[in-house]
Amino acid sequence: MRTKFSLNLKSIWGLVIVFFLIFLLIFLSIKGKVEYEDIAIYEFNQQQLAIARSVARQIEDYFTWLERYLAVITNQPILLSRPLSAYPEIADLPVIKVTIIEPSSQKRVITYKKVYTPTELTAREGVYLSLVKKGKRKYISKTYLLDPNSIPPAWVVDVVYNKGQRLVIWTIDVLKICGNATYDIRSGKTGYAWIINKDGYFLAHYEKSFVGKDAFAVRAEQNPAISFTRVNMIQKQLLLTGKEGTSWYISGWHRERRGKIKKLIAYTSAYYASRQNKDKFWGVAVVAPIDEVKSVIHNALFYQWGLSLTALLIILGTVLYSFYQRGQYTRQLEKEVEQKTEEIKKTHQALLRSERLAAMGRAVAYVTHEIKNPLIAIGGFSNQLLRSAKDQKEKKKLEIIVTEAKRLEAFLKDIGQFAKETVSQKETFNINEIIQKIMAIVESELVSRKINLKIRLSPIPLFVYADIDQIKQILLNVIKNAMESMPEGGELTIETLKNKQVVIKIKDTGSGIPEESLDKVFEPFFSTKKGGTGLGLSICHKLISVNQGEICIESEVGKGTVVTMRLPSSSESENS
Repeated sequence: MRTKFSLNLKSIWGLVIVFFLIFLLIFLSIKGKVEYEDIAIYEFNQQQLAIARSVARQIEDYFTWLERYLAVITNQPILLSRPLSAYPEIADLPVIKVTIIEPSSQKRVITYKKVYTPTELTAREGVYLSLVKKGKRKYISKTYLLDPNSIPPAWVVDVVYNKGQRLVIWTIDVLKICGNATYDIRSGKTGYAWIINKDGYFLAHYEKSFVGKDAFAVRAEQNPAISFTRVNMIQKQLLLTGKEGTSWYISGWHRERRGKIKKLIAYTSAYYASRQNKDKFWGVAVVAPIDEVKSVIHNALFYQWGLSLTALLIILGTVLYSFYQRGQYTRQLEKEVEQKTEEIKKTHQALLRSERLAAMGRAVAYVTHEIKNPLIAIGGFSNQLLRSAKDQKEKKKLEIIVTEAKRLEAFLKDIGQFAKETVSQKETFNINEIIQKIMAIVESELVSRKINLKIRLSPIPLFVYADIDQIKQILLNVIKNAMESMPEGGELTIETLKNKQVVIKIKDTGSGIPEESLDKVFEPFFSTKKGGTGLGLSICHKLISVNQGEICIESEVGKGTVVTMRLPSSSESENS
């Protein structure tokens, strides 16, 4: 009782330790998940900030190059009378129009389609003239709306050059520059970039319908059910004041997704008129759904939990396996002792059977010798009397004596074959050919008995090393038994194949052998057939054993019998 209580107590403590380890693993995993998410969100937003800076630098570099290129073209005298489409060096530039104001205040406007001369200067152009009079050689304007009726609205920047007393104003398409800068920008799987000017209007966005419109108003129109307080605050207090940083906000969409979505945002400023002009910039933002970042963390943690749990299970499995091995080792020893005992029993039984058969053989040989001569005399004299007999009753009695004498002679022949020492004259031959010859012999009997024959021989030759006559005798005996088990007809199937040894299967659909008789079918003088000697299968077993083969029988009453023979394969069969 004490031992049993001790084992139960150990089991309880073991379960307590296991549950504690599992609880600790879950607790640490949840705590680690929160920390990992914070780290991943921070790192992801830093990557988004790097993308936003890259977009901003791209815009700044492009504007620097564009200013220098336009300065070169401005100094060329050809830019006077033809539309811009006539100048290949201008065709691919984001230029909407060029305005030239002469010292006399005469104005010429050059677009891609035409050249015309308005009579009046605009207020904006008047400001540019005043700057020229003050000696300013180059000026870049703030972003302004050129044509509110265009779709999308035309937001532009003027680049002004003072060429002597002539003023050359290049009106630049801002939407084209920003659209090119943000095209194909992707943060994570679905994140994108957008650009906003100081007045709060989108200059670039994934949603094309937003471009050129008031960011504060268009968001509310797109999804009135969502509160955009946080993003509006970020936009008003940070982006529109030239700040740089990272944050998050709630949106009502992302690409094709709709609904309440929490997004990460990284933002910076693009100073298109050089970094010295801090009042002329656009806010560049890169955004992505936060659940994309969390899904990566969840996947990573899932694998981590899986590995941790696997490690824990391995430890527990190792402990349990060590206890199991102790018991298994004891059971294995017991099993080996049982196997050895069984082998000894089988060997002993085989030895007794061998001695019994040897003694029986000697007795049978003596009895056969003593009976054979008188039997021959009885048979011979009976045949003589039968030929000379005239009385039908006497003739019938003599016929019975002759028939029974012949049966006894056949029986003595079988006994003699069983009793005598068997010697094999082994040779290599193709078992398929032997089976075909035997089937030719029994073909007529199969037809007369209404037995359907199915032969499934191996497509390759199967060579065996055995006594060909003895193998023929075995096959004929087994096939004869199969035919006799089907008095009303049936189906006989013969199959050959190779599986380490050459295997021959002979299957019939006869009456079958009772289960209790299967263990006795190879014993001498045991038979389930009426009038059988009980030596046929005993002789088969003896002959196949002499040829280092095996024979076994499977049978079911009413369904039939399968006789399987295995013979040693020769080297020729292995080579083929």
